[in-house]
Amino acid sequence: MTFIEAQQLFQENDLAGAIEILNKRISVDSSDIQSLNLRAKIYFKMQSWGEAINDFSSVLEFEPQNQEAKSGLKMAENILGYFTPDMFNP
Repeated sequence: MTFIEAQQLFQENDLAGAIEILNKRISVDSSDIQSLNLRAKIYFKMQSWGEAINDFSSVLEFEPQNQEAKSGLKMAENILGYFTPDMFNP
């Protein structure tokens, strides 16, 4: 399975199918920045903030200047920062 196929499934909103391909690619090469970044975007879209943050952080470990990962990580952290206080202070 190729990255292009995963990207196509993402664009068609088949998020589960795209994640399945990306998981296989990442299990073979844990430093596959393209796959990690796309999987992070999919998790973000699914509102799986923890998984998105983990993948964006992994991208930044391999490529600290990756702007897409930096902005995705910041957005996910901002969302968590926005929602979490309400859970504790209704």
